[in-house]
Order: sequence, then C-alpha cells, then structure tokens
Amino acid sequence: MTITSVTASPSSAPTVTPAVVNSAASTSAAQTQDSFLQLLVAQIQNQDPTKPLDASAMTAQMSQLNVVAGINQLNTTLSSIAAATQANDAIQASSLIGHSVMVPGNNLELVKGSAKMGVQLGQPASDVQVNILDSSGNVVNTQDLGAQAAGLQNLTWDGTANAGASLGTPPYTFAVKATNAGQAVPASAITPLAVATVNNVVMAGGVTSLNVTSAGNTEKNISLSNVYEVIS
Repeated sequence: MTITSVTASPSSAPTVTPAVVNSAASTSAAQTQDSFLQLLVAQIQNQDPTKPLDASAMTAQMSQLNVVAGINQLNTTLSSIAAATQANDAIQASSLIGHSVMVPGNNLELVKGSAKMGVQLGQPASDVQVNILDSSGNVVNTQDLGAQAAGLQNLTWDGTANAGASLGTPPYTFAVKATNAGQAVPASAITPLAVATVNNVVMAGGVTSLNVTSAGNTEKNISLSNVYEVIS
C-alpha cells in the first residue's frame, strides 16, 4: 500500500536575479543627518549668549540621530536578505515545474485503475481508516490501515468497491479518521494529501508560491512549505 517516492532531480531552472535593493533609505538617512547638522549650526550661531545651548541635550539629540540612522541601515540590510531569500525560493520552486507532488487536499483521480493519495499524521494512531467517497458523498471503499506512526503515509486505491467490483472514473474524494487508545485523533493532526502537478511559479508580494493542478482540474496556489513529497 506504500508508494515509493522519487526525489526529483533539479532541472535546468531559470536563473533568478535578486532585486536590487532601493537605496532610498540610505539617501534619506544621509539627508536627515545633513539637515540636523545645519539646524544645529544655525541654532549655535543664533543662540542667546546668556543662555547657551545645553551640551548634554545636544549629545542626546545626536545619539538619537545615530540610532535612527542605524535602524535605517538595518532595514536596508533586511530588505536585501529578503530579496535574496525570495530569489532562492524561486530557483528551488522552478525545479518542481512539471513534477507530481503531494499537497494538502482530498481529491482522487483513477489512472489505469489506480489512485494515489497520502496522509500526514501529526501524532501516532492505533487505528487509521480511509474512506473513499463518490461524487454524491457515498462511501464506496473503506481501507483499515491499522496502527500508524506519526508522519507521512503513502497510500493507493485500486479503484474497486468494497465488494470488489471495479468502479468508473467519476470524481472521487477520500476522508481519513484516526483513533489512538480509543480516543479520536483531532482533525488538526490529520492532513489528507492529494497528488498534484506543478504548473508554474508565482512571485507576488514578496512571497514565492506554486500553481498546481490536482484531480478534477482543481487549480490553486500553495506555498513551498505545503509540498510534502515529490512523487515523480
């Protein structure tokens, strides 16, 4: 019942050049320092001789200015790191285009009398049950997997009903139930996984995601962290 996964070898991924970080922050910081020094000089030149400027206050103001300049430089550095990280994610993601992967979902597609699926268990279970449902929500096949450890479980369905008769190819879905020591495993600890094909890479808003199509031509964008396994 286990599918042996094949680790995808990196394909000739397109080169992605990190975006050049805008130097506006550095320019703005320099302009702020110049403006501060000009105002300070003007204030010293026009100070009341009987009430000279407080040296400690001047020192505090200059210290605050240095802190602001340091924060601006830190923001510029972080922006550069974020751009490099997104570029790296895009390169990694592009190597998956055209491959089949396991992603969250419960759609099934029969291909030559066989359908692949999976489940990610967040905790061990003493009994795991998988129900195959037709387009009307009727259970057509039940698989009792027994005890399963926490982690990814690869599964297959041979396209037959409980009575052994071969079924057609309409849309199918599956649902997973699990118990541990007689107690139901919470749904948050059970992630059904469907097979999907990676179409392309989407880069928007500083985030890199994959556009995938699963059984029933269900298309969606997912993050790289939601790719649980590369099938082929």
